[in-house]
Amino acid sequence: MGGAPLVELFKACDVVCVPSRNEPFGIVVLEAWASGKPVVVTKNGGPREFVSHDVEGYQIDASPDSIAWGICKCFENFEHSRFMGEQGRKKAHQQFSWDHIAELTNNVYDELLLGEGW
Repeated sequence: MGGAPLVELFKACDVVCVPSRNEPFGIVVLEAWASGKPVVVTKNGGPREFVSHDVEGYQIDASPDSIAWGICKCFENFEHSRFMGEQGRKKAHQQFSWDHIAELTNNVYDELLLGEGW
């Protein structure tokens, strides 16, 4: 699934839960954030590196009780959930846009060239 149907699916939800046992990066998290949705992610793999607990979503253990806790926390306080979704949207735009990635890549090349004395 992709394109407009996927965008509509994200718009229709209140929270996006990514209960992965192994997640190398977590593009679903960025897709959720692009729609302004908070996320509930397990502490396995990539998302734990960039999802700040209680800021853009919740980091939870990969157990059914922890997953349920994270989802319930989002429904207990919709105002805070909307805040986390907005924080995620800002983070996705600031840190994961192609312009930002290109700038970081260019900086690495600059460091390599200057560091090697080219």
